[in-house]
Amino acid sequence: MEISRLDENTILLSRIDPVLADLLRRISSSADPTGSDAASARLFSAPTHDPEESDFVQDWRELIEPGLAMLFQSALQVIDGDLKKMRANTQTGEATISVPQIHLESWIHGLNQARLVLAERHGFGENEIGRGRLAPATDARSFALLQLRFYDTLLDFFLREIGDH
Repeated sequence: MEISRLDENTILLSRIDPVLADLLRRISSSADPTGSDAASARLFSAPTHDPEESDFVQDWRELIEPGLAMLFQSALQVIDGDLKKMRANTQTGEATISVPQIHLESWIHGLNQARLVLAERHGFGENEIGRGRLAPATDARSFALLQLRFYDTLLDFFLREIGDH
């Protein structure tokens, strides 16, 4: 896969291998914490664990969490909209997608959310998430680690692009 700036307003992801294209299409489903209490707790962590602040925590859950959920969902909708424009070369199978600069923040939120959910859902520790050796993706857990690292790489690139503009 190649990542480049097409122009001042557009990032181009090109020569995307079919496996990586599939990982891109999985961002939204991977970011969904449904069925994992640990993933939900990570995304919607309480502002404090002090038992004396239980009213504050309840207010947080009622007033702040719905807004966070809407922010997460809107970011994923932007990503899904961009992914609908991804096109594959019929001869090589490689795909190409243009990401508008104004969508990078949504991509950053969505990729980070997917990373957090994958890490919690599969119980990855910091040592596994790091840049150590990656085992072949022969089972769901090793495939999820590959996915998480790919999202981490894209996230890092998009963060640098936002920092440069």
